[in-house]
Amino acid sequence: MKTCLTTALAALLLLPAALVAQEPIDGRASDVDEIRVTGRSVTTGLAQIEVDREILVDTATALKDIPGANVNANGPVTGIAQYRGMFGDRISVVIDHLGVVSGGPNAMDAPLSYLSPMITENLSVVRGIPSVSLAPESIGGHVSTALSRGDFSIAGPALSGFVGSRYSANGNVSTSASRLTLAGNTHKLSLVAELDEGDSVSTPVGENRPTRLHRERSDLSYAFAGDRTSVLLFAGRLDTDDTGTPALPMDIRFIDTMLAGAQATLELNENVSLEARVAWNDVEHLMDNFGLRQAPMPPMQRQNFSTGSGTQASLATTVALSGSTLILGIDTSTADHDATITNPNNAMFRVDNFVDANRDVFSVFAEWKRDAGLGDIEVGLRARRVETGAGEVFAVGMMGDMGANAALLADAFNAADRSKRWSTVDAVLKYRWQIDSGTEWRFELGSKTRAPSYQELYLWLPLQATGGLADGRSYIGGLDLDEERSNEITIGFGRTIGRFAISPQLFFKRIDEYIQGVPSTNMVANMVSQMMSGSPALQFSNVNAEIYGADIAWQVELSEQWSLDGVASWTRGKRRDISDNLYRLAPPNASIGLLWENDRLSIASELVAYSEQDNVSIFNGEQRTPGYALINATLNWTPTDALRIEARLDNLSDKTYQDHLAGINRAGGSDIPVGVRLYGAERTLSAGVIWSF
Repeated sequence: MKTCLTTALAALLLLPAALVAQEPIDGRASDVDEIRVTGRSVTTGLAQIEVDREILVDTATALKDIPGANVNANGPVTGIAQYRGMFGDRISVVIDHLGVVSGGPNAMDAPLSYLSPMITENLSVVRGIPSVSLAPESIGGHVSTALSRGDFSIAGPALSGFVGSRYSANGNVSTSASRLTLAGNTHKLSLVAELDEGDSVSTPVGENRPTRLHRERSDLSYAFAGDRTSVLLFAGRLDTDDTGTPALPMDIRFIDTMLAGAQATLELNENVSLEARVAWNDVEHLMDNFGLRQAPMPPMQRQNFSTGSGTQASLATTVALSGSTLILGIDTSTADHDATITNPNNAMFRVDNFVDANRDVFSVFAEWKRDAGLGDIEVGLRARRVETGAGEVFAVGMMGDMGANAALLADAFNAADRSKRWSTVDAVLKYRWQIDSGTEWRFELGSKTRAPSYQELYLWLPLQATGGLADGRSYIGGLDLDEERSNEITIGFGRTIGRFAISPQLFFKRIDEYIQGVPSTNMVANMVSQMMSGSPALQFSNVNAEIYGADIAWQVELSEQWSLDGVASWTRGKRRDISDNLYRLAPPNASIGLLWENDRLSIASELVAYSEQDNVSIFNGEQRTPGYALINATLNWTPTDALRIEARLDNLSDKTYQDHLAGINRAGGSDIPVGVRLYGAERTLSAGVIWSF
């Protein structure tokens, strides 16, 4: 099997070269263009997906179709973005140019969970190093999404929108969504709503419990577009109830989030414009280990009530200079978190997971871009100040040595200096060189930083509240953590020859003070961890690491109706200070798709292959994963301009496989044993109907 999958991956990687070889030697090079198939496009600098065309439940799953990107899936709607070996807080994820404060310490409401696919207009990933103007912190990459709020009506006041529904036979998963937009040429009012629900899904080895889900998302917005001014005001709500996360120690009982924000642009004159944004969200989140999965004995039942709230604000000015553009900006954000663990059977049991854990970020940036015809250059600098703090903690209700040791850890934490601050500078240099009308080279250098998260700092008791790491290990924080710094280089090119286009990139990141868990030397913490989980604790610490690899996108138009396209990614991450690998990196993978389409109908099939992952982290006890290959197929039919009928068949051959990024099962009562890597879904047929007006 290993040999077969290696051969399949090699074939998928070498296919673009074979197709190039088949082009006529005297074939003319055309303009460098994007690699585009229905609903997807890739250029040397950006990859985009029209997520509303994908039959998905978790928006994050769409990342698998982007070169270098993937998703850490801890549950049906708990996907955490991964890009070129980094994930979680290292990836900047924005919705309508604004971030979201997560409510839970295990990222059950990861940013992309706030956007259901049918109401998402698009998802894009910056290929390479993100510009400093895109986000205050983006050491690992930048993902941008937008909610579908409809368009202005040039012809005058008009009512538009859509109503749609999708159904998947595996788990009876359904999605229903609608949008109603009343718009003229300057004013627009839009209401968006979506409901996702389903039961646990089945795999070839049995049912994966709990993977049931229930999520409601709504948004009301007003927009104004004038000659020199534009405004967007919005308020929304996310309600996620009784949703499983089998790779985590608890499941979602509810996530109630309120969101609001405003954006405005103003053109002062032909050369100067202003852009301002502000956002707020507030989250209440309850999770437990007994409501959706097999309950442990009453003394071991736990529930965690957590809250998160935050604000973000930014102001930027764009100045058009002679042959260049200068962007100057300022950003600020605040985030506050609390989490309390209790036992519903013991009113005396209470553990302060986090108390008033706050993280404030203030930064300024300058970015200069020059278009020199065949060559563009970009230089950016961002100075940032991060300040964090946390309140005093305590734990009661633990018996014997457990309670005594927990009290010792709480006393030590309360006596320590918990107010921390970091001052850092990021720098980015990009150069795009268009050699001729069909070839473009891209060179990027960057030095990006990240200050520690509140979990990495303030997790005082050995627990698994780790931002969704899902490795089954208990962690404690490190109050002496330094900021991470990634010095990186990206080299890529785009080439278009006749009907063939290709865009590969190479990257290398040297990361100093990389934060990950290492065996704790705190004997008290280790004793508590041994009593709770059977293993000693890991402590968030600074180590040295490097990540390197390559990814590629390509396409060939076989005829006016037939085309082939593909994506391949390879990432390697390891420690520089010892012989070990970085945790939870996607294995080498590739896909190839065959598409036939005309004006009304498109039919596509794809082969997706993942190699085995043998480069696993020893300290995290990471399990190896065998490789696999899947065949999927999709159909989209638009019998009229207003109606779209769609169908998708996943895992056509009903293959038994394990996604390396799906995590380890932590839930009792499932057909998948506890401690075994979660299996992928069995053959699954899905269908949908969308009516637009």
